[in-house]
Amino acid sequence: MLMIPTPHPLPTSTDAGTIRRPRTMRSARKFEESTVTKHPYFDDRPIPFPTLSSALTHWAAATPDALALTTSTVELTYAAFAEHVARCGRWLADQGITPGDRVVVVGHNTASWVVHYMAVLSLGAVIAPANNRLNPSQFADQVALLDAALVLADDAHTEIIGDVPAGKVRLLAEDYLTATPAPVPPVDPNALALISFTSGTTGKPKGAMLAQRALAEASWAFARVLRTGQHDSTLVVVPMFHNTGFVDQFGHMLMLGGRTDLLHRFRTQDAVAALTARPVTYLAAVPSLHRLIMLADGADRALESVRVLLYGGSPMPVAWIDELLAKWPRMQLFHGYGMTEYGSAVSFLPPEHAESRGESVGFAVPETRIRIVGDNGQDVEPGTVGEMWVQGPTLMQGYWRQPALTAAKISDGWLRTGDLARLEDEFYYIEGRVDDVINRGGEKVLPAHVEGLLSELGSVGVSCVFGMADPVLQNRIWAAVEERPGQLLDEEHARRVLLEKLPDYAVPERITVLNPLPRTASGKVDRRAVAAHFTKLIDNGVLTARR
Repeated sequence: MLMIPTPHPLPTSTDAGTIRRPRTMRSARKFEESTVTKHPYFDDRPIPFPTLSSALTHWAAATPDALALTTSTVELTYAAFAEHVARCGRWLADQGITPGDRVVVVGHNTASWVVHYMAVLSLGAVIAPANNRLNPSQFADQVALLDAALVLADDAHTEIIGDVPAGKVRLLAEDYLTATPAPVPPVDPNALALISFTSGTTGKPKGAMLAQRALAEASWAFARVLRTGQHDSTLVVVPMFHNTGFVDQFGHMLMLGGRTDLLHRFRTQDAVAALTARPVTYLAAVPSLHRLIMLADGADRALESVRVLLYGGSPMPVAWIDELLAKWPRMQLFHGYGMTEYGSAVSFLPPEHAESRGESVGFAVPETRIRIVGDNGQDVEPGTVGEMWVQGPTLMQGYWRQPALTAAKISDGWLRTGDLARLEDEFYYIEGRVDDVINRGGEKVLPAHVEGLLSELGSVGVSCVFGMADPVLQNRIWAAVEERPGQLLDEEHARRVLLEKLPDYAVPERITVLNPLPRTASGKVDRRAVAAHFTKLIDNGVLTARR
């Protein structure tokens, strides 16, 4: 937990220099009552199904001929989808899978991947989708940690499963089609359904455990916030092992009886072609993927049917927002904030604030409570930075077989997100990670704020501000940037601009080009890897530690 004191290089609503100190601390009870109020944009529809499996059963009976799931080569109606899941469930049972068993699945976005995922859930077993960018050793470690009963992989990922005992592995094929469906009892909504591994960059992998009901609640939250309905549709351009693909899009559409189209893997022109061939009303991705699509040949037609565009992971530059709304004025832009440990969505910025409050993550989703907590464990005043804590129906049960880590992460039913945030004029703003705060000679610097100022320079595309170890100051402030195409960084000019807006201690001593910046499996810049890269260059005498 952390509360940032004055002075600090982080803006209030009107000042680029300091953060207000709290004058008084409000009680947690008062805070809860004030933040549980639903934003008027979000609707009041109660959750219609307690589990994703029960949603599938309902829509297979209610709208059997409606399309549920498609790829470039497969079309499954709700009736056909339910039959595939039932046959696959019987096939899994024949492999010895019983309720509570862990099943790992790895592969590209295919109908078979989704069918097997849903079949595992229908049996009351536990699905553990794996990142397909893991190396064989990392993958084997996750399988061992889970004590998995079965590993399912497509034929493009035979290398990643190389360190797993062969007897545990089955290919993601359609062998299940010969199985005879058998009735299965409804699953317990409170039973464990999903173990989703976080994309952290250090330490032991952490598997966040979600119950069947939490998975359904997380999926339904998107319907309430985005105001979507049965006739909506989406194209999944991100990997399905991410919550963005499975919860924000597929689960969301399944709860509504809508349609999900799968892109096998992301290539810009493939995405444009898919959107053109089968128009959709809803897209979700990080801003950079949306940008690639909107700049591609054929984007005008591909995006003309999109009514709702959700982005997250980082704010979208105002210039991109302006361009999107100029080209597609009927498009509604939502900025979402979420995390694996909370099922997915924590807060949303509604479209009417996209241009004026683009840096904000908006308001808590329905049924979710948010607190901003200082280092004394008390709620802080609006405008003061502290750690964001969240509570609600999609909270994880804990980390798989890591009780100490779970106890450190969840306090009296509140999830400590590890994100620094502030509440300003009823809007929430994310200011960085608690672990990312850099201590330079006793002064605290938030990298995210410095990075935001760097992004305003015409030559800078993406930036990463990090601390370089120093025996006197503890850390010195450095920055690495990816240059925009056709642009060259002028380091001295960049430092002069920053000195006009920041205290001198917060201005990076070195601003160095690194094209491309290393990224985590989820596509975020890997701050630790960047620091390690430059530390190695210094150790090898390629760079000097000081200017």
